[in-house]
Amino acid sequence: MRGLALVLFLALAFVPPAFAGGARLDRIEQAPKGWHGAVFQPRFDYPVSPAADVYTWQAVSFRKEPERYLRTLLAYALSGQDREHWRLAANPLRRWYHVPWLGPGANGREFIHGLTRARDLAPGELGAAQTACRQNWALAFYNDVGAAALGQMWGHGGRDPDLSALPFPAGTVAVKLVFTEATVADDPRLAGAPELEANIHVDPLPDDAACVRSAGADGKPTARSPRLLRLIQVDVATREDRASYKTGWVFGSFIYDGRLNGGDPWAKLKPMGLMWGNDPQLTDAAAAGGAKPRQSIVFEAGAGFGRGGRMNGVVDERASACSSCHMAAQWPTVAPMIAPAEWAQGRCWFRNLDARYPFGFAPGQRRGCADLAALRQTQSLDFSLQLAVALRNWSLERARGAKPVRTAVGVLARGHGEMLKVDGLDIVPLRR
Repeated sequence: MRGLALVLFLALAFVPPAFAGGARLDRIEQAPKGWHGAVFQPRFDYPVSPAADVYTWQAVSFRKEPERYLRTLLAYALSGQDREHWRLAANPLRRWYHVPWLGPGANGREFIHGLTRARDLAPGELGAAQTACRQNWALAFYNDVGAAALGQMWGHGGRDPDLSALPFPAGTVAVKLVFTEATVADDPRLAGAPELEANIHVDPLPDDAACVRSAGADGKPTARSPRLLRLIQVDVATREDRASYKTGWVFGSFIYDGRLNGGDPWAKLKPMGLMWGNDPQLTDAAAAGGAKPRQSIVFEAGAGFGRGGRMNGVVDERASACSSCHMAAQWPTVAPMIAPAEWAQGRCWFRNLDARYPFGFAPGQRRGCADLAALRQTQSLDFSLQLAVALRNWSLERARGAKPVRTAVGVLARGHGEMLKVDGLDIVPLRR
């Protein structure tokens, strides 16, 4: 039995994948000796420019026909994909690519399908039947429009990343598939969900309410072991010229619901909603008084999992929302992606910030939302939390020694463990 030799396999060995040009763009968990199953195949051979294509969702109004818009975008994202192993290079219709440098760290890419650990589901989040914490792991990728920008940023033969490649051009599409260890016993909607094997953290008490940590108190990664996961959520995002309120992005989310009729599980992805702005006027008090979001559309009553009823996925942080979390993507990463509980501070995450400008410092670090120093000390990553994680991992790699390292993205200094300073600023760890 394949799993016998792999139980409690420690995620300590990493190998650099090959890509066009030969430069190393990640350190990914290595398959153990004797493994005969699937092995993750990263796609880093970024194109110079995107291929000619028709972006059908751009002919649909996301405000007037939001469900049609989302389903059109999802069809584009799923067309031609290898839905068994998600080998992006196997798609004969269009080209999709991974973000580099998501391999290192306790939550980094696992070796089977390249999933990274996402936010856990605490007991009860899926319903009363879910009494134990459940891990979630995600796989994300960009279309060739976004990948051309990734190539400009990372495709320099191992030299420093070029952040001037941002923002992403209109037509960029990002897709994230979230798989869960939750079962039908936790939520009947998971019946018949597409499955994917992943090397996830071993929970010695899988049926208790506590979530297994990805690393111990000593900093050592928690042991991992292969396990079948089930599809629970699909997120799509696109750079839209028509998206007003400055953000420039439209975010949408689907939940898998196996109770729907039909034999095709991929047709059982139910749209949760979409958002194109953060509704700055929707304070916590206003939401408690019955006010609704104006820049989010939620299709199902009671399914606005974001703060104040804003659109969010079932797996995502309830204290924020899709757009507000992604807005915190910047370099250096000096503010967390999750908004504080108090609205006086949390409102910084619900501005409609021009995607060209960085989020800035969290309240208490500097002057808060309107801190002009942020424009000099940080740079926007155009709502890409993956890039924020990638830059942190790349910077940790460069700053392995005791002395500061000067790079094109700042002076890097590594502290104890996974602590990192960029230009003297402490970097906030993110999970994406």
